[in-house]
Amino acid sequence: MSQVYRQKVVRADGKAITIAQRRAHLSYCFNGCCCGRTERGYAAVPVDTYKEEWLGRKLRNVVHLTKAGCLGPCALANVASLVFDTRSVWFHSVNSAWQVRLIFDYIESMIQADRYLQPPAELAEYVFNYYDWDTRPNEPRPARTAAGETAIEGIALLSHADTDILTLQRARQELPVELPVTGISLHSVRSEEQMSMMLEGTLGRRRILVLRVHGPTRTIAGFSVLTEHCSHEKVHLVIVSGTGEIDPELVQAGNVPLDVVESVTAYLGLSGSRNMAECLKYLSDRLALTGHGYDPPATMPEHGIYISDIESPGFEDWERRADPGRPTVAILFYRAHVLSGNTTFVDVISEALDAKGLNPLCVFTSSLKAMENGTPAVLKLIEGRADVLVSTLSFALGEVNTGSVTLAGDNVSALAALGIPVIQAITAGTPRGAWEVSRRGLSALDTAINVAIPEFDGRIITVPISFKERVQDNPATLYLPDEERIERVAGIASRLARLRHCSNSEKRVAFV
Repeated sequence: MSQVYRQKVVRADGKAITIAQRRAHLSYCFNGCCCGRTERGYAAVPVDTYKEEWLGRKLRNVVHLTKAGCLGPCALANVASLVFDTRSVWFHSVNSAWQVRLIFDYIESMIQADRYLQPPAELAEYVFNYYDWDTRPNEPRPARTAAGETAIEGIALLSHADTDILTLQRARQELPVELPVTGISLHSVRSEEQMSMMLEGTLGRRRILVLRVHGPTRTIAGFSVLTEHCSHEKVHLVIVSGTGEIDPELVQAGNVPLDVVESVTAYLGLSGSRNMAECLKYLSDRLALTGHGYDPPATMPEHGIYISDIESPGFEDWERRADPGRPTVAILFYRAHVLSGNTTFVDVISEALDAKGLNPLCVFTSSLKAMENGTPAVLKLIEGRADVLVSTLSFALGEVNTGSVTLAGDNVSALAALGIPVIQAITAGTPRGAWEVSRRGLSALDTAINVAIPEFDGRIITVPISFKERVQDNPATLYLPDEERIERVAGIASRLARLRHCSNSEKRVAFV
């Protein structure tokens, strides 16, 4: 008997299940529209023989037997289908116990031979091929041509950060029309086959490829296929780190000079559609010898105020709109969302707070770890102005010691110095559909970076307020707000904010 192999599978509810893998799968049509329908003139299906042979030959751990619905085609009833070692064999007119035994004899012969075999002569007349895999002509793949693009030209950006792809979309209007660009999220590339397919399309027509990665190149599916393409087609490959550091491994994996890697790192690190556009024009001029012209990287503010209908607002703009008689709730989110235009979820939170009689104060930051005099610089914009802070930032301000005790330190004291409740609103990194069907709720990654780790800062954990969804005709994903969940967070913030304005005699304390 063949050795049994096993696989560990994590169910949607988070429970790990170990399954025994099968080498073959035999399915037979029983309750379809034709097979076994004796009242319609079709022969009976030898159901009992299928099960008796399967159990009697002790094949349960090797072959899975399925009593199925319609397998098709009806004109060949009664139909059975066998998959063995990735090969498919179809049988028609299986009307007798004798034929079923022949099929199981055939299966046992392949198990003993430990390989796929052609069906024996007795079964050959009952075999047909329902798939066209072996008969479809193996035609050569079409040349890489498309309307308006007959040569290898332009630039493609592949990034682990969807905000990069969104920023690229906004930068298109600042680019010359003769400079075609393509944006691809590396999260959408799951296999070598996918990478190969992309290289047969638009990606394969780009002269310069820029990869902005979070982690080593081995985490990129099909990376070897990509580098082989670049070598064969003489395509420039620029690889930079998403953390803004010059990584020797990434420099070596690419094929451009070090100064190009340093320049691209600077442009993309400073973010914004303007820097993105200038970076692409720089690469085109530097590597493809075009003459578009470009400006050096421009510094963008690391922290600031966001108001949806005002460009580069200041505190005076916010103060003109704020009602002094209302409590204020600050909303803290990443600067990358402002620079990429991915701010719908922030706008919806702001509207929900305003509807509850609160002043929303939207503040963006590059990171809580950007310090000024030993304190997170962005907190200076919030201190003394807000009654509650709603944070959508991941991770924790301080260091978390995995495998040992994490002590309360500067991260807790810095936030405690604000003297206000800090609520953690979760921007989930998965689609809403995945969250709804999962009994576990948030993914393991979201639970770690948006729940467990932020708790070390003393944040009050709430609920997901947005989900990453792919929008039609957009290569990136957007943080689409969930209005019902945002309403809940706004309610929590409202009650906490109003509690600060109550006298002690009006407050009640409960121990739960």
